Amino acid sequence: MYAREVEGRTLTFGVSGKLVRNSLVMFDRQTGSLWSHLTGESISGPLHGKHLQQLSSAQTTWGLWLKEHPSTLLLQADRSDVQDPYQSYYSGSDTGIISVKRSDDRLPAKERILGIRLGGDVKAYDFKALARDRVVNDQVGGTPFVIVFDGGSESGAVYRSDPGGTLLKFWPGNGVLRMAEAGGSVSDGLTGTALSGPLAGQVLEQVPITYSFWFGWADFYPNTAVYK
Repeated sequence: MYAREVEGRTLTFGVSGKLVRNSLVMFDRQTGSLWSHLTGESISGPLHGKHLQQLSSAQTTWGLWLKEHPSTLLLQADRSDVQDPYQSYYSGSDTGIISVKRSDDRLPAKERILGIRLGGDVKAYDFKALARDRVVNDQVGGTPFVIVFDGGSESGAVYRSDPGGTLLKFWPGNGVLRMAEAGGSVSDGLTGTALSGPLAGQVLEQVPITYSFWFGWADFYPNTAVYK
């Protein structure tokens, strides 16, 4: 997810129909520049080389989101055709119509990953490892954070784990997307809010993330570290 403002101007985007390394390419209607959806960088046009600001986001189900945010407004989708035209692509081994530029067998090509870019460093966390561990304490680019993930719903988010300069360590709590902390506090994984304990009411700062297939992430970031 990215902010749409570049150089003081709010851009509107569409799908160009083009691919770069089998990844979708967007275009902005104001300048006609092309943008990589995976990196947020303009790859051609008047804004070539500019970067969109990455925003924090979470992946979850509608049910879990609505439970935490009952007043959410929903962009109504056309439900006349509920079949996902990309279902066979998700389940198949084919990575696209363009040959993968770099081969990296640390993970299966179509493995889904959560990617983090901080301080010039990048790291990939595959869904299977996250589903296994549920809560992961780590750091990238010198920034400490905690990842919370639920394998059943493939829901997850990432938060800085050093509020006010105090480093916290978390582990899986009781229930879906719950994080327990050494001081006795329990936090909700979708909001980063401490629900009980000494830290009750404290909200952790969310870290921007990118969801991708492994082949796409590794093709753009060949020096990425991998959590397994």
